[in-house]
Amino acid sequence: MRKWFAVGGLVLVGAGCSGISATSDWDETYDFSTLATYAWTEQGLEGGVSEIMLRRMHLAVDEELSAKGLTKADVYTADVLLAYHTGTQDQQQYDTYGYGAGGWWGGYWGGGMTTTTVRTYSEGTLILDVVDREKNELIWRGSASKTIDEMASPEERVKTIQDAVSKLLKDFPPS
Repeated sequence: MRKWFAVGGLVLVGAGCSGISATSDWDETYDFSTLATYAWTEQGLEGGVSEIMLRRMHLAVDEELSAKGLTKADVYTADVLLAYHTGTQDQQQYDTYGYGAGGWWGGYWGGGMTTTTVRTYSEGTLILDVVDREKNELIWRGSASKTIDEMASPEERVKTIQDAVSKLLKDFPPS
């Protein structure tokens, strides 16, 4: 079952950076070297998503962009606008276990036994869009995904968000 929220906190909760997959795509004709300022677009909170996770994600993105030399500005003067989307998707993992030995005994094959178990887990995704404010055109999109660890502590959640955003923005702005 797929649930996409137009807005929400980053649902990539778990420990460490392992297991976070990130991809990005951008407009190759855009001159990213001119970027100096950004602003967040206003989005409403939907789907019961935690405002705590939302603040954590904003802070992590702000810190990453600041480290890259970009400055936060208002939406009327910023070079680019940031928009994000979060979502979860239930996944299933099938594990098959077997035992016993096969062989030819007296005209028939010997056999063993197998058992298959199904495990359902949720994967969280953050999508970050960068839009040229003047042209109102998407110029860059990044996505990060990870299995959700519902038992993670607040500290582990913060670390995972920081790791996911760092991996997501690793190649932003493109050179």
